Amino acid sequence: MTPVKLNVYISYTPDDRKAVEKLRDWLYPMRDEVNLWYNDPPKPPKPLPLPWELIASVLPIFHPRDYQEEYKKVDRRRKERAHIYLFMTSYKSLNDSKIDNDITLAVERRIEGDWLSPRIYPVILAPSLWKERSRLARFQPIGGKKSLAEQKPEEEGYLEITEQLSKVINEMQRDLNEAKYAQTRLEGSPAPALPASSGARPYLGGDEALLEFRAPAPIYPPEWLGWMIIFFLFLSLAKGIQGDKPTPQLQKNFIENANPAWQEEYRRTQPMVQPKEVAPMRDAE
Repeated sequence: MTPVKLNVYISYTPDDRKAVEKLRDWLYPMRDEVNLWYNDPPKPPKPLPLPWELIASVLPIFHPRDYQEEYKKVDRRRKERAHIYLFMTSYKSLNDSKIDNDITLAVERRIEGDWLSPRIYPVILAPSLWKERSRLARFQPIGGKKSLAEQKPEEEGYLEITEQLSKVINEMQRDLNEAKYAQTRLEGSPAPALPASSGARPYLGGDEALLEFRAPAPIYPPEWLGWMIIFFLFLSLAKGIQGDKPTPQLQKNFIENANPAWQEEYRRTQPMVQPKEVAPMRDAE
């Protein structure tokens, strides 16, 4: 049986991305036991060079592919299969509707008192009114008693988060492996299937390919090639407008009756000989 690899999803507002990247670096040694996910969409494709924009306006043969929509689907599946949710909490995140939607999804998946239920942890980045204005107020934050902005040095706060999260990961991984082993035994048993449980149904693996996203690097054709294609298209268009010049043809009678200067004169078998000059006769005396 393959051990369950825990999925950790980090929800954040774009202004707090640096803190997410720093936490990612601290959790990097756990990459063999944990999938660390956060919203990191591919950049939109750059505009085409000018000649290719002109060509694409007439012949739509080349357009860089945009993977934004495909990534959104993968990101949604990742959220639905996360075992641990980390919400980067600051005064900037309190008014972010996307984070509020992520909280709704995580809370709906969680069942209080169920040991297989997803875990939800706020990560306090800076002082804010999150206990008064956020629905995360009833969840215990992970890390120290102070926010990361108040920790001096800040690395101590990230270290404490990493140590606490490591304990949670080890505990959840043990429980999930037991659940997967029990499920495997149940599926291989000849006994009739048990009725569906009302408890949490954690993700135990099986569709990892749907959670992977690797957008290929965009390919842009060289600009000089675009100008060359435009040049040949212009020449072809100009030739088509001008049309082909008609080839002059001689009349049939003229061709038949013509006697070209280069034609050799007919040679006679008995050519006429120029007669010799005869002396004039004298009058008889």
